[in-house]
Amino acid sequence: MQNTKFFTDHQVENHLATIFDDLPGFIYFVKDRDLRYVAFNEKLCEIFESSDILGKRDDDFIPEHILKHIRKDDLRILESGQPIINRVELVPRGSGFVDWSTTTKKPLRNANEEICGIIGVTRPFDQGTASLSKNEELGTALRLLHQHYRDNIAITELAKSAHLSLSSFLRKFKACFNMTPKEYLRHLRIQEACHLIVRTTQTFAQISHHCGFADQAHFSREFSRILKEPPSSYRARYRI
Repeated sequence: MQNTKFFTDHQVENHLATIFDDLPGFIYFVKDRDLRYVAFNEKLCEIFESSDILGKRDDDFIPEHILKHIRKDDLRILESGQPIINRVELVPRGSGFVDWSTTTKKPLRNANEEICGIIGVTRPFDQGTASLSKNEELGTALRLLHQHYRDNIAITELAKSAHLSLSSFLRKFKACFNMTPKEYLRHLRIQEACHLIVRTTQTFAQISHHCGFADQAHFSREFSRILKEPPSSYRARYRI
């Protein structure tokens, strides 16, 4: 869906509005300088659980404690003209589910090279790193992380599995994922916790133990830091 007048007024051609609907999991959007949605694909409607998005802003759908981080990034792009490229993050996928995704947002410029909005794409993370699973250099370490995310895996063990020195392993991992192995591990635990919060009646203490956190307080801190809201409000919003 798109606001044709926006693209005409700003002399911007839009060839992308529908193509992403045929790419599973992809989110596509364009916002104007007032951060109103002027184009988007159906996946965004599913996530916002609304078909009435055109002309509206994130604050019509997203809680303030999450919104402030999105708004900060958007304003920085509009002011500086600098894009955000391949940011790895956990992105809501509707009904309380979150998945690894890679987000890229860039300034949208008109025929006069003036910034008239923001264009962005969020794609499923595994599609951005499909070749990595075939790359035994880091692929073995990645599989270990996914299989043993509840455990305190030593970084030296991960480096050894990849047949790399610790410094080389850390450097290559950061280059691929834009985060350290420890940060990646915390995100894996939070992803599993999100599913348990929504799909089970386990207490937060039980969930924290199941996902490998030291205790419930540690779990709550990490959950709030990564998803920008505490586990209790997350469950209240998405509990089935």
